[in-house]
Amino acid sequence: MSMQPFLQIVATQLLERFKGQLHELAVVFPNRRQAVFFSHYLQQLAAPPCFLPELLTIEELVAKSGSMQVADNLTQGFALYEAYVQIAKEKGDTDIPPFDVFFSIGETILKDFREIDSYLVNVEDICQILYDIESIDKRFDQLTEEQRAFLKSFWKGTIDKGNIQEKFLRLWERLPAIYHVFQQLLTDSYYTTMGRLYRQLATDADTLQQLSTHWAHVAFVGFNAFNKAEETFIKTWNDAGYASCWFDADTWYVQQAHQEAGDFLRRNFEVIGLRNELPLLSSIAQRTLPIQVVATEGQMAQAKQIEHWWQHISQQQHDNKRIGILLADESLLIPVLQSLPASMQQVNITMGYPLQQSHVYSVLKLFFEVQQEMLQHQYKSVHHSIARRWLEHPLCDADRVALAKLQEKILRENLIRVPVATLASLSKVSALLFGRMMADMEAFQRLREMMELLIQLPVAKADHMTKGLCTTVWKTLQQLEPLFAALRPQPDLYFMGSLLMKQLGSLSVPFEGEPLQGVQLMGLLESRGLDFDELIVLGANEGSLPRIKPPDSFLPDNVRRAFGLPVPEHQDAIFAYVFYRLLHRTQQLQLVYNALVTDNSTGEVSRFVQQLEFESKIPVHHSKVSYQVAPDAWPEITVAKNDAVMRLLFLYHKPEAPKTISPSAINTYLNCRLQFFFKYLARIEAPEELEEAVEASAVGSVVHKLMELLYTECGEKYNNAISKEAVQWMQEHKERLVNEAFRLAWRRKEIKGTLEITGELHIVRAIVLQYVDLLLQVDEDYAPFTLKSLEVKLDETFTVPIEGSMKRILLSGYVDRVDEKDGVVRMVDYKTGSDNPTFHSLEALFERDGNKQNKAAAQTLLYSWMFRQKFPAQRNFEPALIAVRHLQLNNNQVRLIHKTADEVVSYQNIHTVLDAFETQVRTVLAELFDPAVAFDQTPDASHCQYCDFAGICGRG
Repeated sequence: MSMQPFLQIVATQLLERFKGQLHELAVVFPNRRQAVFFSHYLQQLAAPPCFLPELLTIEELVAKSGSMQVADNLTQGFALYEAYVQIAKEKGDTDIPPFDVFFSIGETILKDFREIDSYLVNVEDICQILYDIESIDKRFDQLTEEQRAFLKSFWKGTIDKGNIQEKFLRLWERLPAIYHVFQQLLTDSYYTTMGRLYRQLATDADTLQQLSTHWAHVAFVGFNAFNKAEETFIKTWNDAGYASCWFDADTWYVQQAHQEAGDFLRRNFEVIGLRNELPLLSSIAQRTLPIQVVATEGQMAQAKQIEHWWQHISQQQHDNKRIGILLADESLLIPVLQSLPASMQQVNITMGYPLQQSHVYSVLKLFFEVQQEMLQHQYKSVHHSIARRWLEHPLCDADRVALAKLQEKILRENLIRVPVATLASLSKVSALLFGRMMADMEAFQRLREMMELLIQLPVAKADHMTKGLCTTVWKTLQQLEPLFAALRPQPDLYFMGSLLMKQLGSLSVPFEGEPLQGVQLMGLLESRGLDFDELIVLGANEGSLPRIKPPDSFLPDNVRRAFGLPVPEHQDAIFAYVFYRLLHRTQQLQLVYNALVTDNSTGEVSRFVQQLEFESKIPVHHSKVSYQVAPDAWPEITVAKNDAVMRLLFLYHKPEAPKTISPSAINTYLNCRLQFFFKYLARIEAPEELEEAVEASAVGSVVHKLMELLYTECGEKYNNAISKEAVQWMQEHKERLVNEAFRLAWRRKEIKGTLEITGELHIVRAIVLQYVDLLLQVDEDYAPFTLKSLEVKLDETFTVPIEGSMKRILLSGYVDRVDEKDGVVRMVDYKTGSDNPTFHSLEALFERDGNKQNKAAAQTLLYSWMFRQKFPAQRNFEPALIAVRHLQLNNNQVRLIHKTADEVVSYQNIHTVLDAFETQVRTVLAELFDPAVAFDQTPDASHCQYCDFAGICGRG
């Protein structure tokens, strides 16, 4: 049977004690979530209906004590910097850092100021402690021996202070003055800080008395830890009978001094002297219901456990049960939302959807990246990666057809940098995103206009979350603009963007839902004061429960302890209380943690679970779940030569206008039969990728094109008589033509307009020039010779036995250059890869396995065979394979070398070699058209390394 919830107990007793006077009460809670449930219970109990008490958080209560508005963090940051500058100038400083440098330091100082105020520490005292060790004994008689020991231990070993330490100490010496100027600047603007309100309420009797006139009584409900100021004014009111304290506590941790969960409660009862209106529970000692502890393999796997937990609950009657999902690690929110079972129809999410994880935030972030990028490139263009992030963005408002055309153009023309004018013309939001700003402050107006346009998009109208995020950003920008406008000197765009994104990144938008119905999904700390019958806690790892986070403070740990400021143990005690309180009334409790050890996880369950196992009699049942995500073995792919496939092959040997087969196609078939099918029969094209850095094949294309351009101009100038002087002329003009070679041959297609050489292309350009220099050196050694042709097209028929008869197929290819010297014609083929003019044997050229293949040599010999067919009268010819990377190793050897025969392939033996080579080619092509030989995968996976279709085969 369910126990009565804590808040319902408090509501019942307050109603009985103050019947007819509820409207004169104030009920104060740690957070707003408790107030919602308390109000619900009170309305259920009140008969007849009555006016409710005023429900407040403790910060709302403190805020009522002053007449000035609490300044937001950014306003405080600006005021602190102004105070810092004022004091620095008074001290004669000339190297005052700008606001963007000071800001991160200022954020930490503001946090320290708030704690100093909230814990009623004298700012002069604590800053003097840091500056002058001698003052510990001289000035602070109120410190205990233990506190003095804390402070003295801080200075051990730090007598020889470096420059950074000196600056740190100088800052702390000035902090009291900065503090007072900072407070005065805020006051002059009719602002204050929450810490200052706390200090004033605790130390000024008139302020406390004035606040107490608002209500007849104040009830503090569901608290555990108080700061020093809260202790002070609550104690005063409690002693006077004006305030009551309603603590939800158990004897298990309150009456055992070693239990950290009771640290603050024992202080409240024994040191401060606060009275608890409720008796202590004995739930933990009497609990017999087990706790389920589930280990998962991986962070995201925790979210998947919700479905199993919910299936168990769904099998029971749960209409009147209080059910909750708590996140000790709040980064699990999005995975949890994606994992909620469909049958969980009512879910109230209290945490709010973080703007930082939304598409709206990515648009804001992109805006500042675009502006910075345009600023660096004279507002002419942006890098393609930035442009494509907008073109592919879910909130891009451009016409879909226009988007597709521009993306296709970027790929087709390989636009490394995309013109700003083109992007700005796409749509209204694009114009704001890529338009030039006349002043940095214009960013606020632009971003507001962007939010106004985005909120009108169909995707935003259909999604209340996107709509809410746009609205929240618009309002925040409206509030922040005057703060930035007043800052002097004005921050630059980079800092403005980073500061704005930090402010906006902390925003969240509440989910729609009924706060009192269905499953409650919230952060662990939000659960204070709430009770559940069925509960699952995710992220129950050591490090998340309790959360291990060092204080963001300039105050050393020793100093914090000496002055009673929060230290890590305080945080542990708060989490321990929140955890143990879950055991008060929860019937079924399941704790889920990530057992996988990673950089972000120890793989250990929370220490609180281990404490329960060793110190209590509560049964703790451990289990481990794992999700098998290993894919099945990738099946072998074989394409049989059925009628459909044979019809595709027929296109290569049909009598009229057959398709051609290139030397590279034959090499592809030898490399992998299935690869040949995908590329040449199925015609599957690999998706185009924009190349910013030229790949090896693209380097070769540019080198070939540059050599073609050089020889074309040189041939015209020297009437095709290539002398050493002519080669030297080409050396002198290669720099002039290299950019044109890039434009014409990059990605083997012409680029319209001017190609901008940027980034890694400068390095590639140097490589291209180096390769061409080596090629020209070889030509200079070979000169003089006569240039006959460039880029010679070869289309020759080749007979192959197909289905019982000899059929003609058409071989096709290009020879880079044909030249002549001493009556011998050379067919020159440039190679920029790791090719070698030496081949093992003719048979080895057609091997599928082993490491004796030589694709370049096979291709060159096939060109030679085609050349012989095209020019049968030309008997004296030979191939030349100029492999750039092997030129120096082979003493500029460009002739093919038949290793097994121990001979060079020259005009003297070329015909014998080609006759034997022809037989090998015919055997391969006969197999290609053989219906009995299927297109299967290569057994050598190393062949798949650079295959465009490796992903299809599961080898990518």
